[in-house]
Amino acid sequence: MSEVARRGLIKTAGLIVISTIFISSFSIFGTSSYQKVFGEDTLPENSIVGSVSVSGLQSAEAKEKIENEIATWKTLQLLSLQHDSENIKLPGELWDFQVSETIDTMAISNTEEVPLLVTLNTEMLTELIAELGMNSELFSLPLLSEVLSGYASTLETDEIPIDLANYYATSDRIEELAESKVIGTSDLILVPKVVDTIKNVTIEPEQTFSLQDLFREANVTEKQTDSLNLFPSAILEVLLHTNFELRERHTTLDLPVYGEPGLNAVINMTNQDFSFYNPNQSSYTIEFKWEKDSIVVTLFGPAFPLTYKPKVIKEIIDPDTIIQYSEALSGNEKAVIQEGKEGYLITTFRETFDQDKRVINKENLFEDFYSPIHRIEKKAYPEPPSEGVTTDEDGNPLIEADSEGTDETKTDENGSTTGNSQNDDATNDSENEDNEDQTGEGNDEVIKGLEYQKEGE
Repeated sequence: MSEVARRGLIKTAGLIVISTIFISSFSIFGTSSYQKVFGEDTLPENSIVGSVSVSGLQSAEAKEKIENEIATWKTLQLLSLQHDSENIKLPGELWDFQVSETIDTMAISNTEEVPLLVTLNTEMLTELIAELGMNSELFSLPLLSEVLSGYASTLETDEIPIDLANYYATSDRIEELAESKVIGTSDLILVPKVVDTIKNVTIEPEQTFSLQDLFREANVTEKQTDSLNLFPSAILEVLLHTNFELRERHTTLDLPVYGEPGLNAVINMTNQDFSFYNPNQSSYTIEFKWEKDSIVVTLFGPAFPLTYKPKVIKEIIDPDTIIQYSEALSGNEKAVIQEGKEGYLITTFRETFDQDKRVINKENLFEDFYSPIHRIEKKAYPEPPSEGVTTDEDGNPLIEADSEGTDETKTDENGSTTGNSQNDDATNDSENEDNEDQTGEGNDEVIKGLEYQKEGE
């Protein structure tokens, strides 16, 4: 090896070693340095984990508080299993809480309220069922585990006997489970044609359904047609009454034409699909019908042991008023260029109920924002104030009432006036300041007719 090559090899090796040390030291000391500079993460105001308020606490403080509440709950909780006349209290050791993971979830999701993450000891649950003289294979353990975990995730304090009779493994008997109807118009041509072509579709166990794929099978080639949005909107309403997992859903920028806000969805054949996943071990069938001016979607399959219902919360957002000044107007003249319109923030949840109609889970599915349309008014420019007259921000003169203690002005024999010279000087100074304001550089920067200002600014 030549001397030049040897030196180059040494330099390269040295660079690799130095880089490795730098990266390793950053990995080791980076976190601690960051915490020293910025401090520990602080949870936002109004934060709630399970039913525990952790508002404004640092992560370590929140973890300690939650763990203390869990320890108390495990001792005092009143959940029990019941079958016929037999009843057995559930031990606190049945649940294992993941507190750190829960706090991390709150930080990642930027959500004020999250349930506690919890797992269930299914082996212990099986033994408890056996103590009641029952065979655990007769029951749906995943379902029972979901219910018990749901109670624990909110640290439920009520006395609740859980009747095992409600948790027998489901049969394969097919039932009508949910139905939705979304109104279109009677003159639609494409939608009735697609309905007649598809008729129904089967969702297999643990299968992901894609509406785009279904449309392709039906030879729907339109890349974007608003009337096709009837399909995902109707399917979504049905889906919210199941435990199906929503995978992809889109909405419009404006309030939907088809479907209710918060219960609607859109699709196009290019880049907006509607899809969901069936987590069950059973197949389900979705049936499509066209009735005069509406699409009707019905879901058939084995009954769900739990009940699922959508909940939509609508928050109204008031529009602002934008003022536009114009030389074409004068005095108090005003013209409305655009009327304002309310906007909305719509949040859609899915609530899960047990057999006693208690809410055991509340899932935040999505939020839709529809921007308000601001009101635009055109007004005349404010009249310039007369010399020595004080005006408000709109150029209107202000009338100042005489106050007590004001010196009176007197006229002497020669017709000259006398008074408080200090007040006269102050008045002159004020007038000079007014004149300076009126001739300042700020007025030169106004582009007449193009000045926009929100009311109240």
